[in-house]
Amino acid sequence: MSRKKFRLGQSREASDLDGGEHYLRERGIESKRRQVRAERLATEAEAHDPNTMLHLPDSAQWSHLPQATIKQRHSQWVDLLLGDGSEIRATLAGKLKGIKLVCGDRVYFSNSPIEAMDEKLPCAQAVAVLPRRSLLKRGGIDDREPWQLVCANADELWACASVVDPPLRPGLLERAYALSIDANMPLRIIVTKRDKASPDDTLPELDPIRGQGFPIVETSAKTGRGLDELEGLLGDRVAVLIGHSGVGKSTLINALLPGCGLKIGEISKYGTGRQTTTSAHWLKTPFGGALIDTPGIRTLSVRGLDRELLRRVFPEFPPEWLEDPMSLDPEDEDLGIAYPERLSSLQRLWIEMADRNPNQNVHR
Repeated sequence: MSRKKFRLGQSREASDLDGGEHYLRERGIESKRRQVRAERLATEAEAHDPNTMLHLPDSAQWSHLPQATIKQRHSQWVDLLLGDGSEIRATLAGKLKGIKLVCGDRVYFSNSPIEAMDEKLPCAQAVAVLPRRSLLKRGGIDDREPWQLVCANADELWACASVVDPPLRPGLLERAYALSIDANMPLRIIVTKRDKASPDDTLPELDPIRGQGFPIVETSAKTGRGLDELEGLLGDRVAVLIGHSGVGKSTLINALLPGCGLKIGEISKYGTGRQTTTSAHWLKTPFGGALIDTPGIRTLSVRGLDRELLRRVFPEFPPEWLEDPMSLDPEDEDLGIAYPERLSSLQRLWIEMADRNPNQNVHR
């Protein structure tokens, strides 16, 4: 009786390797490997400092090189906007490969490679990042990726909300306010598509926001309403626009900056927007400032932010409510709350800010 032949790389008889005991042994080994990997991932996540990814290396040694602004970040290179308005594409020096660069970052660059690189790639290289005046970020998905960076060096945050298609959602504006406080930049609310609602419509959804004194500008790219006001407010400042997909950020920018030709999309049959902007984009304005167009979002995560911010986001509530809002019922009429939805929103943000590594159990 002939024995089975060996398969390439085997050191024992094939009959031994095809037996049930072999598969049981292999399953046990693989199970142990998965457990070791899970423990290592969990340890790294628990020991991770969420602010580590925000630290920038010292750039003083490169101060003799010219500066530029990152207009758009790609996976392996960046588009740089120079002081004279021209643009170049540059790769990232080795020390920058692990740095979370974003639109708006100021960098030192060299027109000739500092390090050896592929001849097919652009010759210019970004070699260092200057300190940021501001950094807009939102919560990440877990502790290994604690922050999602939006943009750097902006002066104002413009939260865009459409009247309809998609409908106005005040919860997004409350989250945007929390992020703007964290980034130390003022928030301005831009209502888009105002022409789609009756002139007599007072937009009652914004009444709780109006009570907090937020500056609100109602605009229409179709009729031109509010565009002159936005130009005057922007001036030589840098404003970053955020909002759900389909609220009309790109359309508004096209109306403010004729000729920039940003791609726009139609609303889907489900009443949601189609994302046309895929990454944050720096757009210089003729009146000295800049607009940063960002991709449409589903939600603005406040995970990881300090709960102390809630005192400014919801100033109408007593301090003791902010200590533990979960003990309150928004439907309780005895509380005398003018806008119960504000308490519900406070409870959602209060829980989310304390959330820690929701995906960690996946690896255990």
